[in-house]
Amino acid sequence: MLTSQELRLRTLLRVLSLIFGLAVFGYLLPALVGPLQAFYVNLPFVTNSVVKIGVLALLALFASGDVRKYRLLILMLIAGHWISELATAAVLIWGNTAPVTAGGTEFPMTTILLGSMILDGVILVLLTWFARSAEASRYTLQYLSPRQFRTLTALAEVVIAGDRELLSPEQVARNVDNYLGGFRARTKWIMKLVLTGMQFYPLLSFRPPLTYIRNDERLTFIKRRFYQEVTLRLIPPFWRSLAQGMIRMGKQLCYLGYYSDPATFASVGYVPFSQRPDTAKRIAASPIPERKPLRVQALAEIVTERIRGDVVIVGSGAAASVLAHGLAKAGRSVIMLERGDFVDPSQFTEDEVDMISRLYADGALQLSRDFRFQVLQGSCVGGTTVVNNAVCFDLPPEVLDRWNDLQSLKAGLDPERVWDSFKQVRELMQVERQDHRNLNKGSKEFLDGLKRCGYDAPPDKHGEVDANVRGCLGCGYCNIGCKYGKKLSMLDTVLPMTQAEFGTDALRIIAGCEATRFLGKGKKVTGVRCRLKDGRLLVVEGNTVIVAAGAISSSLLLLRSGIADGRAGQKLSFNLGSPMTAVFDRVLNAYDGLQISHYLALKPSRGFVIETWFNPPVAQALTMPGWFEDHFNNMMRYNRMTCTGVLVGTESNGVARVAGLTGRDVEYTPTRGDFSKLLDGLILSGEIFLEAGASCVIPNTFTYMECRTKEELRRLPDVVRDASDITLGTGHPQGGNVLSTDPARGVVDPDFKVYGYDNLFVCDASVFPSSIGVNPQLTVMALAHYAAPFIANAKG
Repeated sequence: MLTSQELRLRTLLRVLSLIFGLAVFGYLLPALVGPLQAFYVNLPFVTNSVVKIGVLALLALFASGDVRKYRLLILMLIAGHWISELATAAVLIWGNTAPVTAGGTEFPMTTILLGSMILDGVILVLLTWFARSAEASRYTLQYLSPRQFRTLTALAEVVIAGDRELLSPEQVARNVDNYLGGFRARTKWIMKLVLTGMQFYPLLSFRPPLTYIRNDERLTFIKRRFYQEVTLRLIPPFWRSLAQGMIRMGKQLCYLGYYSDPATFASVGYVPFSQRPDTAKRIAASPIPERKPLRVQALAEIVTERIRGDVVIVGSGAAASVLAHGLAKAGRSVIMLERGDFVDPSQFTEDEVDMISRLYADGALQLSRDFRFQVLQGSCVGGTTVVNNAVCFDLPPEVLDRWNDLQSLKAGLDPERVWDSFKQVRELMQVERQDHRNLNKGSKEFLDGLKRCGYDAPPDKHGEVDANVRGCLGCGYCNIGCKYGKKLSMLDTVLPMTQAEFGTDALRIIAGCEATRFLGKGKKVTGVRCRLKDGRLLVVEGNTVIVAAGAISSSLLLLRSGIADGRAGQKLSFNLGSPMTAVFDRVLNAYDGLQISHYLALKPSRGFVIETWFNPPVAQALTMPGWFEDHFNNMMRYNRMTCTGVLVGTESNGVARVAGLTGRDVEYTPTRGDFSKLLDGLILSGEIFLEAGASCVIPNTFTYMECRTKEELRRLPDVVRDASDITLGTGHPQGGNVLSTDPARGVVDPDFKVYGYDNLFVCDASVFPSSIGVNPQLTVMALAHYAAPFIANAKG
């Protein structure tokens, strides 16, 4: 049934059809009869105008028959009036508009042409207005425009390519629109830009827009323009980067919209935790603990434009929370500012898309400048600890030695105090070896392969990971928030513990509060200017100010404030990661268990760590190798797959800038050495799985490759020549505001104080002088514990 807006459009079209039909006679009759016949019959535009207005009448008439089916005719009507407006304007500007005399009467051409423009303009406005309104009412979209929605629908028709598709392309697009409409992020508009770019990209090849190309031709076009030309490097590098970025984002939106729908779960062999047959038994064996309450200040409670406290901490994650606990213990009171929302764990669900939109920075859309490198970070009270895998490695001793080397990084840390802080934090966070029965179900294959390859004995290290997880149920939802209280994130432990021990006045938390810049005079920061989620501005003043918002956000906040310019945001490093997928001839259900459960660290180090890893369907689909039918068929093998992630601690060649389309510009390209280490780790991962009996292993390369032998696998460097040829990402950005005894080298001194300021401190992964090569959470917390006494005793 048509909506009222569509009925209104249909009425307008019928009226226009009548008007245009009458106008045909208005042009033709003076040339046939009447006093102007002698003049009109000699004018060549008369017959042309009759044809034009007649065609417009027919377009309007046929379009009114079905405003949905014949939408293209409506667009042609709108385009025709645009052409008329432009042509008339050109005549008025450059043409001869002298009056014309006919039948003894003088006709002012300028007035006639202006009148024509006004009439066409009124019709153009009405058509555009009514057409957009009709489309919006039909689709009831939350975020995408109707054109972008149709583009995504057309893309889903060819990207989701299988013989057992369970959702229509329109359902896929609607799921994506619901996702994008469910969260706030400064980068969301890039998705609109991508879809608009893909819609009009065919025009460069003299083809109609994407949605008007037939399905089979659309698939051929996408394969040629976005895949073959990119793979073979047939287009210039800049254009290649744009095309590759568009198709990667476009196809990921399609996968998100398809595999997030519960209707697809059975087809890939996935069973949500709440529906698994032994869930009740697992919960009975490890009951859900009672959570300590956490008081987070509601925005409605903030009724002034300025508030004041003792210590102001920007951030609420691993470092910020440990600092807050240490400072409260030392008698200081804290106001904690968190950009993201407060999501109570009781609100956590099994819906991946919903939780990603609520818990991740920019809805997990934080990308590097060239769109080839994804940086995942939490954006909620508790920070990334709410959505990470809680894996805890001690800082490698050789890394601390390198940090403190007087001939190198000159960090100036006290090793004895550092190691004591690691011990204290392990106790505080209840870090323990994960040797229970609810581990990743695909880890057995990894361990079998290790043994067959001879990596199961010293000096190589392997085994279950340490993590701040206790009584794990194996739901597999670490990355979307543990609703069962088993992962001991800051939201579950340190923050409520601090309020319980020292009172809510000792720790005030304001969520939905983004710090935008620091305020101050001379060497003293007096406060933080913030923007609340409801749009209001707020200034938070304090005696001591601490930045603990993560490597990228902390760097950008300093830069926006004009602090440490030329040093802040520099020397950014990462744990560069890429997955290796293995397929077995038996059902594994690797999704059923702790997502990261085992690791391998070679001694002597070859520059990488390998960790077992698997995800629920959406996250796995976004990193699943393959295009079109290859991707679809791989998802059909989802429950027979397992994965490893290869982590390489990179060189410090990344840069964060207040620049680019979003003001959060991350510039990073792996060095040749880091890239070689990554490929080395991927090859070793594949060999381990092949030794364990995998039927094939699949790296996530742009050019799809399925390796069944070690010889095929070792050709990986020939296929992957640079970062554009493989999927890369990280949840572990480090550096940017490095710690050093040398003011020319570092942003903060060994007391974590920003050089040049008396009361401004930085303490998070951004102070790392280099990447540490392992999961950094424990090191972040230990350095916060180490720094707390310095900051507590500092004079504001």
